[in-house]
Amino acid sequence: MPRFALRRRAADAARLWRLSRRDPRLGWLLLDNLITTFGASFTLIALPFLVMRLTGRAFDLGLTAAIEALPSALLLGFGRGLLDRLDPLRVLWWCRACYVALNAALAILAGSGRITIESVYAIALLGGLVWALAYPAGRASFGLYIRKPLLAAGNAVFAVASSLAMTLLPMLAGSLVLRSHDARSLAWAFWIDAICVAASLWLLAAVRRRGPVRGAGAGPDASRGAQALPAAAAVPRSYYAYLLISTVLAFGPVQVLLPLLLVERGDARYFLIYLAQFAGIAVAAPLAARATDPMRAVLRKILLCWAAAALAYALLAASAALPPTLAAFCLLAAASNYYGIQSLSWLQRNADAQRMGREMTWFSAATMGAMPLATLFAGLLADRLRLAPAAAALAAAIALCLLAGVVHLQRGLRRAECENAPGAQAPGARVR
Repeated sequence: MPRFALRRRAADAARLWRLSRRDPRLGWLLLDNLITTFGASFTLIALPFLVMRLTGRAFDLGLTAAIEALPSALLLGFGRGLLDRLDPLRVLWWCRACYVALNAALAILAGSGRITIESVYAIALLGGLVWALAYPAGRASFGLYIRKPLLAAGNAVFAVASSLAMTLLPMLAGSLVLRSHDARSLAWAFWIDAICVAASLWLLAAVRRRGPVRGAGAGPDASRGAQALPAAAAVPRSYYAYLLISTVLAFGPVQVLLPLLLVERGDARYFLIYLAQFAGIAVAAPLAARATDPMRAVLRKILLCWAAAALAYALLAASAALPPTLAAFCLLAAASNYYGIQSLSWLQRNADAQRMGREMTWFSAATMGAMPLATLFAGLLADRLRLAPAAAALAAAIALCLLAGVVHLQRGLRRAECENAPGAQAPGARVR
């Protein structure tokens, strides 16, 4: 890397460090993320074991996941403006409080032996309703309560910390869950999740007492700045189309292909994939920490991530050996997190503060809400074609979308050049 670039990175890091020391909100939200990730890792492992011990059917496990994901799609149609009328951080606090109650109910029912698959479905539906609000509320809160210069770097730190936690903690939780023998003995895992979420409520309250840095309650300086600038337009829906394609074709299928590959290979060495994924994230996150403002530049980076994903799936299709498999999942993890950090940071920086909740609801629908569609699509491909042909089909589909994306960006660039050319607008014409 050139010496000038190194000096610029060092100056950026020093500036971000000074800003974060003056404003502890980023540190509080990072601690909140780590605490809740710790608790969620136990439920992530214990809930599938609970379902399988109740019925023994994989279909019930898939149905539980589908029930939990359904409300995210429904919120887009019925509640996408809800977070714009409320304080997203207050909504997140109440969602966390509901999580405490739901996890405690699950722990009590499991511990008393009165748990049934129907009660698991009911709690999954309620949990999905809460998550459908909590996910966009959390992303909107980050955009409103964290200063703009810290957003990209903060998202990068969150990505690395979360990936490290989700690599190590499930191993710890899994080793403890495996020692349990029936549904009753899993109650302690849900109690741990409930206690961790309860501890996070204090951190959210501390952030809220500091007040937002953007929006109506951001203080006099921020209010004057907001009045000096025109209100931002709504984010183009083509941006969310790129996110939807990324979820369904590029990165969502990993949720099915990874466990399927581990089962088919039956080799403990392939668990090194988790370390390869973390290595990819650790490399990609610092590169993504620098913010990009023009939307066209962000879309170009998304296309580069699609190219990396197509290459990774081609590697999986070409060879079943361990080295190319590790390289493929490392590349997928790096591309997924680079794309995620860049796209989310751009939206948090550029969305109008008065529409932040609405835009984060669209973001949630195009990412988390579309994940069941991605896993269903990947599962059908794998059932019909087996693993390697399914990976080849995904690589081909991503390549076609990549070509379409290049054409779309070129057409947008030519249109912008025509609109900005001298004499392109009549005197007094209204500029949209």
